[in-house]
Amino acid sequence: MNFKNLTFATGLSLCGTCMVFTAIMTGDVVADESNQVFGRILAAIPNQIDEHGESPAGDFIADAQLMATQAANRGRAEIALVNPGSLSGKGLVANYYPHDVRYNEITALQPQGNALVTIKLTAQQLKYVLEQQFAGCGGQTQQRILHVSNGFSFSWKSTRNHCSKIWDMKLTHMDLSHSPPTRSGIVDLIATGGVLLNPNKTYRVTVNELLAKGADNFSILKDGLNPVTGLSEVDAVAAYLEIYKFPKSSYDPSIAEMNKPRIAKLPLP
Repeated sequence: MNFKNLTFATGLSLCGTCMVFTAIMTGDVVADESNQVFGRILAAIPNQIDEHGESPAGDFIADAQLMATQAANRGRAEIALVNPGSLSGKGLVANYYPHDVRYNEITALQPQGNALVTIKLTAQQLKYVLEQQFAGCGGQTQQRILHVSNGFSFSWKSTRNHCSKIWDMKLTHMDLSHSPPTRSGIVDLIATGGVLLNPNKTYRVTVNELLAKGADNFSILKDGLNPVTGLSEVDAVAAYLEIYKFPKSSYDPSIAEMNKPRIAKLPLP
């Protein structure tokens, strides 16, 4: 027996095995990751903004970010605010439903993948953040309605002067780690008729790291205190969808527990 040839042949075999293994650990793993199912949705979640400034995809992302930062070690968030510019594409839209959402769909929805930051704002600061949604207030150059998380809502009047368009603000604390979401606290009326009821009361608010630095002319967010950095935007959505992964119930944007609509443009005058 020619041991030299046998050794050479064995080496080729091992090398071939290594090449196959390497291929699996690179391309195939990436393919598997992009096809991994994170959760199931019962209906389309389009990234289409209505006349009030709200979109199903924006609500969904805000809820994911709130859920990801509600725990004490994640920031104890009560509200999440999402800038519309951080969303991309058509949203989570499929040809049929229920639809299993995969990783590549999540990354396409928020391709930047910024880290989340939870900060402390007073009611006065929170109202000013919302006022900065409208051109002419605090250096804002265009209308940028923020998407808001489950339990938080506000109304606005287009005819009012700069920095005084926000009419009502309300917070109902919601626990989003369950399906469906559950109410976890009393209703907190923050403002009514454009007047803050307790300007110095503080709230823990989650935004992405760019907003926390004042991006999109939301300069007041730079004054937020006690920042806690959390998951990325993509990881927050992936974690949120796990609540709605088969055989658990699918995500249904239409159920009452989603507390929609959350934003209201009040009629004239």
